Amino acid sequence: MDLVTVSVLLDAGAGPDWQYIAPGGDKYKASEGLGVASLQLFLEGLFSSDVAMKQRVNSVALKGLTEDRLALGLQVSRANPLAGLPGRAQLLRKLGEVLESKPEFFGRELPRPGNLVDYLISQQGDKQDEVHLEHLWRCLSEGLGGIWPLQPNGILRGDIWTHSKLHDGRPGSDLVPFHKLTQWLAYSLCDALGFVLGIRVVGEENLTCLAEYRNGGLLIDAGVLKLKDPAWHTQEVNVGTELVVEWRALTIVLIDHVAVELRRRLGLSESQMPLAQVLEGGTWRAGRVLAAAARPGGPPPINIRSSGAVF
Repeated sequence: MDLVTVSVLLDAGAGPDWQYIAPGGDKYKASEGLGVASLQLFLEGLFSSDVAMKQRVNSVALKGLTEDRLALGLQVSRANPLAGLPGRAQLLRKLGEVLESKPEFFGRELPRPGNLVDYLISQQGDKQDEVHLEHLWRCLSEGLGGIWPLQPNGILRGDIWTHSKLHDGRPGSDLVPFHKLTQWLAYSLCDALGFVLGIRVVGEENLTCLAEYRNGGLLIDAGVLKLKDPAWHTQEVNVGTELVVEWRALTIVLIDHVAVELRRRLGLSESQMPLAQVLEGGTWRAGRVLAAAARPGGPPPINIRSSGAVF
């Protein structure tokens, strides 16, 4: 649970030029590179302040993590740039702070992400082999809410954005929530709970598609979505622009349709092929393949200015 948490939070878009060379000499790019790198840093004890318990993540180590130390661990240099490095370092430092601010979720003596297992089990009474998504979501949304950077307006936190066409006069009617990293973390922790501890998460089907550039890029590169103004293809856009908000919202809706059709063609039910499988083995992978065929290095069809803290 410790490892999954830091690995997911490190794995926003890496950019087209970064790669990681593993101890054995193998080279990895993009999400695979960030996954291998986070595992190696975890094994080396970067995220633990206890030299006797190196393979852990605790608040003390996270709060003291500098951008330079993270850059060294991720092999970042002028020749090997990683998009959004400052944002990633800040995100992990904030993680250390919120772990200490929410002892009911993450423990009191030495707060760790993995301590949320104790909280989840405490909510289930006699059913120790299953937990409800609502309790896990509370740990992540309330417990980790403080890690997200403030948006330019200084008010909203996290992966929630606005679209002017939605405003109908009511406060909040223009808000569009995505929670991409929070949902990705939820999906990943559900897997960890099941595979490692044999604990089933009830309600995982209530999570949505991850509104990120591979799933969304698939829809553009496959011709399902088309930019009204092609000039946007040549510009770098901020994640909060209405163009990107529309793109991501359409991604959530349309990938649901893809999932339904895929299950129909394969003769499988939703329980046999949950959305997590459709995303990981299907749309995300297909989005990457089409991007690589369409553009050198495989960047998304819309160039997003990334802080390393959204997607």
